[in-house]
Amino acid sequence: MTIPGLDLPALPGAERVTVPLPDGVLGGYGWAQPQLAPAVLLLHGWGQDASAMAGPARLFAQAGWHAVSLSSRGWRGSSGCDDYGRSGALQTRLALNWLSKQMAVQGPVVMLGFSMGGLIALLTATTQDTPATHVVAVSAPTDLRRVYETASLNILRRYYDAVLTPEQWQDGSPLTHAHTLKVPALLVVGTEDQVCPREEGRSFAAASGARLLEIGGMAHEPREPDWSAIVQETLAWARLS
Repeated sequence: MTIPGLDLPALPGAERVTVPLPDGVLGGYGWAQPQLAPAVLLLHGWGQDASAMAGPARLFAQAGWHAVSLSSRGWRGSSGCDDYGRSGALQTRLALNWLSKQMAVQGPVVMLGFSMGGLIALLTATTQDTPATHVVAVSAPTDLRRVYETASLNILRRYYDAVLTPEQWQDGSPLTHAHTLKVPALLVVGTEDQVCPREEGRSFAAASGARLLEIGGMAHEPREPDWSAIVQETLAWARLS
């Protein structure tokens, strides 16, 4: 039997970590600093795992931050079945509590999620009390019904039909909870995103008072220069707010 977390590939400079949960395990990677430092928890998109966020994690680590990238429920490295964030907010709250106890954290604690991970980060920031001080959502769906109707990917619609519960269409949409946002938020959108168009981030920012960062030429998934810009913006914003 494969132990969750240990089936992830080794990454240079990172330690594989496991976060115990009441009903399973989340596996991922940690980049720890030898001294007290701020921390970031990174959450990947649909179809990915914790290794997909190694690029931005390394950028945070190079800036002197603790960084942890975790696989969401049901994806390689973690146990359970994928539910597109239905259990994500609670599990992320537990992961943040774990992070604050495992590493010498001092200063900001940021949740940063891409796509599905951004949805989970926003749901966590609007429905849970956590040690997080900031949340960053990159190319995140915020209204599941609207994404279903406007996305260019038929596979996404088939997936939503198969996985989302009737209640999840509304309760699992961060826009539903935008008025209860508990921490400062940054919504990052790409001008060329055909999966989660800019209106996803714009509408949540307008409803919650969050900041909005639009990156020209960025498609749904950020490229290396896009991630560099996002991380630099996050570092500066977290220090000032």
